[in-house]
Amino acid sequence: MPAVALLAALLGALSLRPTTELGPGTLQTSTLTPTRIPGPCERGATKPFTPKTIDIENVRKGLPIVGLARDGSDVPGVPPVNATHTVAWDAPGPKPGSESGLVRFNAHTWPNNGALGNEMLAHFQIGDILTVHDGDTKLCYEVTERVEVGANSGYKPFFENLNVPSRFAFIVCSGKRLGPGDWSMRTIWFGTPYYGDPPDA
Repeated sequence: MPAVALLAALLGALSLRPTTELGPGTLQTSTLTPTRIPGPCERGATKPFTPKTIDIENVRKGLPIVGLARDGSDVPGVPPVNATHTVAWDAPGPKPGSESGLVRFNAHTWPNNGALGNEMLAHFQIGDILTVHDGDTKLCYEVTERVEVGANSGYKPFFENLNVPSRFAFIVCSGKRLGPGDWSMRTIWFGTPYYGDPPDA
């Protein structure tokens, strides 16, 4: 084929291909959708599990949880005196992830401000998040209420087995120290399961 005819054929073939014209200042960008990373409270448990560690927002993370029996008066057990940053879970009661019932926790308050209860009293507020874990299984709770009651009040929302939707309660000693292990008040945080904000929020 003569060179002139070959060149004409090539130019004709190129003219049949679709082209994209970019005007001055036009930036060609990728159309790939970025991958969204799930929030820390998404994919929380919806079935009961035994909690092993706990994160308390603005306080501490990775604290150990021990499941304890109740005493002869049906009061939830407390951690050993020297376990300043161990959380007790009321093992006879509901587990995190249950459909209903109050999941109860407690920890120590010390007169020298050296225990978990002291730190919670100073920093744990309504709207904060408490997260319990068992390995990869987790469940967040959002604090919806913080109350202080008399030590001998027998505060029903905490001590009675109420048929309530699933929630948590965390109780520590507060108020005035009257003697070893004897405080005038109790502070209790209540909250409900929290699975994170919607992806488009």
